[in-house]
Amino acid sequence: MPTCRLSLTLSLFGLLGLAPLPALAQSAADAPISLRCGGIGSDESSAMLAESKAHALTLLYVSRDGHYMSDVQTRIASLDGEHAAEQSCGPIGQVHVAAPGRYKLTARFGSQQQDKTLTLKPRGGQRLVLRWQAE
Repeated sequence: MPTCRLSLTLSLFGLLGLAPLPALAQSAADAPISLRCGGIGSDESSAMLAESKAHALTLLYVSRDGHYMSDVQTRIASLDGEHAAEQSCGPIGQVHVAAPGRYKLTARFGSQQQDKTLTLKPRGGQRLVLRWQAE
């Protein structure tokens, strides 16, 4: 019976003009660019830093006086603007890219903004520390 229910559910999606379930579920590893944010608490930050070599780029958000920061609006995009990922990050952000190339990073905290053009590759293991004046 579960097969019949699944077929009925997929048929209803089609009738309603909705995409089937497999098309809706795209993992971060399948996306052209993804941005994962976290690192709050020592366990999570240690785990994220330990796996940094598995990502194209690991971002650290730090105040000029050495404290970790959060709520930094971060966007990473292909130079042509076709693919992008954006969210509020900190104290750690991890970027995955599916293809090597040049990417634009824009990070904003309050009235401060930092823009960088980076050459990234999948699993490249780069690290970048973004320093901010606490507001």
